[in-house]
Amino acid sequence: MTDASLTDAFGRFRRSWLRAWAEVAPLPQPAPLPAPGRPRRPRWVAMALVALVALVGCGGGDGSDGADAPEPTPDPRISTESPMEALGEADFGDLDPSEMAINTFWTRNRVTNSATPDETVRLVGVSTETLEGFDRVVFTFEGEDVPGYRFTLGTEAGGGCDGTEAGLDTPAHLAVELVGATASEGGRSLVADRDLSPGLPALARAVQTCDADGTVRWLLGMAADTEFRMMQMRGEPRLVADLRHPEG
Repeated sequence: MTDASLTDAFGRFRRSWLRAWAEVAPLPQPAPLPAPGRPRRPRWVAMALVALVALVGCGGGDGSDGADAPEPTPDPRISTESPMEALGEADFGDLDPSEMAINTFWTRNRVTNSATPDETVRLVGVSTETLEGFDRVVFTFEGEDVPGYRFTLGTEAGGGCDGTEAGLDTPAHLAVELVGATASEGGRSLVADRDLSPGLPALARAVQTCDADGTVRWLLGMAADTEFRMMQMRGEPRLVADLRHPEG
């Protein structure tokens, strides 16, 4: 056998062997190269994008779309309606509705505002009047804001700066405590009359019981244990206390 015959025989054998091997175990094909200019993202990036889309679509990680989230409970002491809608002309009296900042419904609960201005607020006037269905006390301040305040109904004591001393000889009272305020200057009272006896249907007496250490306290003696409401006014800063007339 010549060299050429050996070479030809070897070539036929090699081709037959390769065909047989390909049928038993096909060779893996190389992965296609990414298109030019578009680098291939790592697999973890794609998985992160899928997870992010699923999270946004669900509205949060807890599987809830937010439709059943509870709404915040409004403070029952503060009107959530527009003061113009909640109060009528008879309620405002001489007050300007556009100067209304806060108003409460008729209540027996304590009403508190703990915010106090940077500087002590001067109480310069206290006035009373009677209107249809209620009596009104107006506390007028000098400056741009009212002090912090607490309106509290009571039937015992209530006098002094801490409310523990003897109060008024009335069935009930509304204590108005002004925090960050003063009603005097250099030993002189800024309020013309600190003991009022108007003798109105609901308001029998109004007395200042404290003016010390940044606290001013007034007791509004009531002819009966009835409800009250308060208003905070802008413009000329004022706090308004209305006492509902007793029935009958």
